[in-house]
Amino acid sequence: MRLTNKLTELTIKKAKPKEKQYKLADGEGMYLRVYPNGSKYWQLKYRFDGKHKTLSFGVWPEVGISEAREKRFEARKKIKQGIDPIQEKQQIIIDKNEQKLEKEREEKRKTTTLKKVAEEWHQRQSPLWTEKHTIDVINSLKYHIFPDLGERPISDINKQEVITILRKLES
Repeated sequence: MRLTNKLTELTIKKAKPKEKQYKLADGEGMYLRVYPNGSKYWQLKYRFDGKHKTLSFGVWPEVGISEAREKRFEARKKIKQGIDPIQEKQQIIIDKNEQKLEKEREEKRKTTTLKKVAEEWHQRQSPLWTEKHTIDVINSLKYHIFPDLGERPISDINKQEVITILRKLES
Protein backbone atom coordinates (compact mmCIF):
# COMPACT_ATOMS: atom_id res chain seq x y z
CA MET A 1 0.00 0.00 0.00
CA ARG A 2 1.29 3.44 -0.95
CA LEU A 3 1.75 6.09 1.70
CA THR A 4 -0.48 9.10 1.17
CA ASN A 5 -0.82 12.45 2.86
CA LYS A 6 2.84 12.53 3.84
CA LEU A 7 3.14 16.31 3.76
CA THR A 8 2.15 18.67 6.56
CA GLU A 9 1.74 22.45 6.59
CA LEU A 10 4.92 22.68 8.66
CA THR A 11 7.05 20.69 6.18
CA ILE A 12 5.69 22.83 3.34
CA LYS A 13 6.48 26.07 5.19
CA LYS A 14 9.98 24.83 5.98
CA ALA A 15 10.67 23.82 2.36
CA LYS A 16 13.29 26.31 1.21
CA PRO A 17 14.22 26.98 -2.41
CA LYS A 18 17.35 25.30 -3.71
CA GLU A 19 19.54 25.91 -6.73
CA LYS A 20 17.36 23.51 -8.75
CA GLN A 21 13.66 22.77 -8.45
CA TYR A 22 12.67 19.74 -6.43
CA LYS A 23 9.55 17.81 -5.40
CA LEU A 24 8.00 17.00 -2.04
CA ALA A 25 5.80 13.91 -2.47
CA ASP A 26 2.41 13.65 -0.78
CA GLY A 27 1.43 10.29 -2.27
CA GLU A 28 -0.78 8.90 -5.04
CA GLY A 29 1.19 10.86 -7.64
CA MET A 30 0.71 14.28 -6.03
CA TYR A 31 3.63 16.43 -5.01
CA LEU A 32 4.61 19.99 -4.27
CA ARG A 33 7.18 21.32 -6.74
CA VAL A 34 9.48 23.90 -5.13
CA TYR A 35 11.15 26.28 -7.58
CA PRO A 36 14.44 28.19 -7.06
CA ASN A 37 12.50 31.48 -6.88
CA GLY A 38 10.60 30.12 -3.85
CA SER A 39 7.22 29.44 -5.50
CA LYS A 40 5.53 26.14 -4.70
CA TYR A 41 3.10 24.45 -7.08
CA TRP A 42 0.79 21.49 -6.44
CA GLN A 43 1.00 18.92 -9.23
CA LEU A 44 -0.30 15.44 -9.96
CA LYS A 45 1.60 13.04 -12.17
CA TYR A 46 -0.54 10.36 -13.84
CA ARG A 47 -0.80 8.12 -16.89
CA PHE A 48 -3.62 8.43 -19.39
CA ASP A 49 -3.84 6.55 -22.69
CA GLY A 50 -0.30 5.27 -22.10
CA LYS A 51 1.17 8.76 -21.72
CA HIS A 52 2.63 10.45 -18.66
CA LYS A 53 0.85 13.69 -17.85
CA THR A 54 1.14 16.39 -15.19
CA LEU A 55 -1.89 18.26 -13.87
CA SER A 56 -1.39 21.46 -11.88
CA PHE A 57 -3.71 22.35 -9.01
CA GLY A 58 -2.39 25.78 -8.13
CA VAL A 59 0.14 27.65 -6.02
CA TRP A 60 0.69 27.10 -2.33
CA PRO A 61 -0.51 28.84 -0.06
CA GLU A 62 -3.48 29.97 -2.25
CA VAL A 63 -4.31 26.29 -2.65
CA GLY A 64 -3.87 24.67 0.74
CA ILE A 65 -2.90 21.09 1.40
CA SER A 66 -6.47 19.89 2.06
CA GLU A 67 -7.79 21.54 -1.11
CA ALA A 68 -4.97 20.02 -3.15
CA ARG A 69 -5.83 16.59 -1.76
CA GLU A 70 -9.50 17.07 -2.68
CA LYS A 71 -8.46 18.02 -6.22
CA ARG A 72 -6.21 14.93 -6.35
CA PHE A 73 -9.13 12.73 -5.25
CA GLU A 74 -11.43 14.24 -7.90
CA ALA A 75 -8.78 13.95 -10.64
CA ARG A 76 -8.02 10.32 -9.83
CA LYS A 77 -11.76 9.55 -9.82
CA LYS A 78 -12.06 11.07 -13.31
CA ILE A 79 -9.04 9.13 -14.54
CA LYS A 80 -10.68 5.88 -13.35
CA GLN A 81 -13.83 6.89 -15.29
CA GLY A 82 -11.73 7.32 -18.45
CA ILE A 83 -11.78 11.13 -18.38
CA ASP A 84 -8.51 13.03 -18.82
CA PRO A 85 -8.59 15.87 -16.26
CA ILE A 86 -6.33 18.10 -18.39
CA GLN A 87 -8.56 17.76 -21.45
CA GLU A 88 -11.63 18.34 -19.29
CA LYS A 89 -10.05 21.49 -17.82
CA GLN A 90 -9.22 22.76 -21.33
CA GLN A 91 -12.77 21.99 -22.52
CA ILE A 92 -14.23 23.96 -19.61
CA ILE A 93 -12.07 26.96 -20.59
CA ILE A 94 -13.16 26.62 -24.24
CA ASP A 95 -16.83 26.37 -23.20
CA LYS A 96 -16.55 29.47 -20.99
CA ASN A 97 -14.94 31.42 -23.84
CA GLU A 98 -17.67 30.30 -26.25
CA GLN A 99 -20.37 31.32 -23.75
CA LYS A 100 -18.72 34.71 -23.34
CA LEU A 101 -18.53 35.20 -27.13
CA GLU A 102 -22.16 34.13 -27.52
CA LYS A 103 -23.22 36.55 -24.80
CA GLU A 104 -21.28 39.38 -26.51
CA ARG A 105 -22.88 38.49 -29.88
CA GLU A 106 -26.33 38.48 -28.30
CA GLU A 107 -25.64 41.82 -26.61
CA LYS A 108 -24.44 43.30 -29.91
CA ARG A 109 -27.47 41.87 -31.70
CA LYS A 110 -29.79 43.52 -29.16
CA THR A 111 -28.05 46.89 -29.42
CA THR A 112 -27.92 46.90 -33.23
CA THR A 113 -31.31 48.53 -33.74
CA LEU A 114 -32.89 49.55 -37.02
CA LYS A 115 -32.60 53.20 -35.98
CA LYS A 116 -28.85 52.88 -35.34
CA VAL A 117 -28.22 51.11 -38.66
CA ALA A 118 -30.44 53.55 -40.57
CA GLU A 119 -28.69 56.57 -39.06
CA GLU A 120 -25.26 55.13 -39.95
CA TRP A 121 -26.48 54.45 -43.50
CA HIS A 122 -27.92 57.98 -43.74
CA GLN A 123 -24.64 59.49 -42.57
CA ARG A 124 -22.68 57.53 -45.21
CA GLN A 125 -25.09 58.40 -48.02
CA SER A 126 -25.81 62.07 -47.25
CA PRO A 127 -22.61 63.42 -48.90
CA LEU A 128 -23.86 61.90 -52.17
CA TRP A 129 -27.28 63.59 -51.93
CA THR A 130 -28.56 67.12 -52.13
CA GLU A 131 -29.32 68.87 -48.86
CA LYS A 132 -33.08 68.72 -49.47
CA HIS A 133 -33.02 64.98 -50.24
CA THR A 134 -30.90 64.33 -47.14
CA ILE A 135 -33.48 66.11 -44.95
CA ASP A 136 -36.40 64.35 -46.68
CA VAL A 137 -34.88 60.90 -46.13
CA ILE A 138 -34.15 61.41 -42.42
CA ASN A 139 -37.61 62.92 -41.87
CA SER A 140 -39.28 59.98 -43.63
CA LEU A 141 -37.38 57.57 -41.40
CA LYS A 142 -38.23 59.55 -38.24
CA TYR A 143 -41.94 59.82 -38.97
CA HIS A 144 -42.72 56.55 -40.74
CA ILE A 145 -40.18 53.89 -39.76
CA PHE A 146 -38.61 54.71 -36.37
CA PRO A 147 -41.88 54.88 -34.38
CA ASP A 148 -42.71 51.22 -35.22
CA LEU A 149 -39.34 49.57 -35.78
CA GLY A 150 -36.64 52.02 -34.70
CA GLU A 151 -35.79 50.53 -31.29
CA ARG A 152 -36.07 46.89 -32.36
CA PRO A 153 -32.95 44.81 -33.03
CA ILE A 154 -32.55 44.70 -36.79
CA SER A 155 -32.14 40.92 -36.77
CA ASP A 156 -35.62 40.56 -35.19
CA ILE A 157 -37.43 42.49 -37.93
CA ASN A 158 -39.05 40.25 -40.51
CA LYS A 159 -40.24 40.83 -44.05
CA GLN A 160 -43.91 40.86 -43.10
CA GLU A 161 -43.41 43.74 -40.63
CA VAL A 162 -41.71 45.85 -43.30
CA ILE A 163 -44.51 45.10 -45.79
CA THR A 164 -47.13 46.09 -43.20
CA ILE A 165 -45.45 49.49 -42.65
CA LEU A 166 -45.10 50.06 -46.40
CA ARG A 167 -48.82 49.26 -46.89
CA LYS A 168 -49.69 51.74 -44.13
CA LEU A 169 -47.65 54.39 -45.97
CA GLU A 170 -49.26 53.44 -49.27
CA SER A 171 -52.79 53.99 -47.96
